Amino acid sequence: MPNWGRSRASSELGVAQPALSLHMRGLEEQLGVQLLNRTPRGAIATEAGQTLLSHAQAILRALDQAEAATKEQAKHPTGDVSLGILSSICPTLSIPVIEECSERFPKIRLTISEGDSQALRAAVETRVHDLVVTLDSVAKPTSVPLFEEMLYVVGPSGQFVPDTTLTVEQALGLPLILPTRRHGIRILLERQALMFGQELNIVREIEGVASTKAAIRAGLGLTILGRGAVHVEQEDGTLSAIALTPPGLTRRLVLDMPVNHPPTRAVIEVRKILLAVVRKLGTEGHWTCLSPNFLGAK
Repeated sequence: MPNWGRSRASSELGVAQPALSLHMRGLEEQLGVQLLNRTPRGAIATEAGQTLLSHAQAILRALDQAEAATKEQAKHPTGDVSLGILSSICPTLSIPVIEECSERFPKIRLTISEGDSQALRAAVETRVHDLVVTLDSVAKPTSVPLFEEMLYVVGPSGQFVPDTTLTVEQALGLPLILPTRRHGIRILLERQALMFGQELNIVREIEGVASTKAAIRAGLGLTILGRGAVHVEQEDGTLSAIALTPPGLTRRLVLDMPVNHPPTRAVIEVRKILLAVVRKLGTEGHWTCLSPNFLGAK
């Protein structure tokens, strides 16, 4: 059993010897056992004292490990993060977010899901997703505005002459392929049609942006999509698109998060990456980013 001279223990702990002796006697009274056998040559731990010492050492080791793990987490955050993105922009936005997150924070397990605005709203309210990029018309007031997205009429390759435009009223009369009424872009177009006193010319209803694009390539109709959803195809010439003007028809996308649920370090880092990717894609012409203050930039 350990043998401590009282003066040595007092010196190592930086506590005056009388105060240390008083503390040990108080601890013995509290526990109802003798912890030390006091002899002229020093103090020797009793069996009870040895038991307390081993537990105390284990606690101190656990504290050291907790401190080390906390510091490691600060440098290399870990954990699960669920990000929901509106289907029409998910292919454009998700890949650079995944790549950046994998490179910078390989221990973060990022899951990305796409969906319509109503499904994303339900998912953030039930905390299925930690972050959601969706339309401002269905998000909470606490959501953060991200960007304005111009709406374009989309057709097969060569359908439209470059640099031409269509008015919103003209576009509403085109043979359109649109999603069902639960989708934000369909709701927006129906409101526009009501304002102009006309009906949408819907030739087909198709759920899913990829399937809609395939139908357009097959010559089954046209559609109206946000700039981000058709930017790549317009650049490579597989689809053609022209803006709606004047005035241009836009929709605002926002970043939404669960309320009363503090984000983890992993969620915070993914959020930073998402905002940076939004800014970068905005400079490339996918959409018009809002002011830096909206995006949290200083």
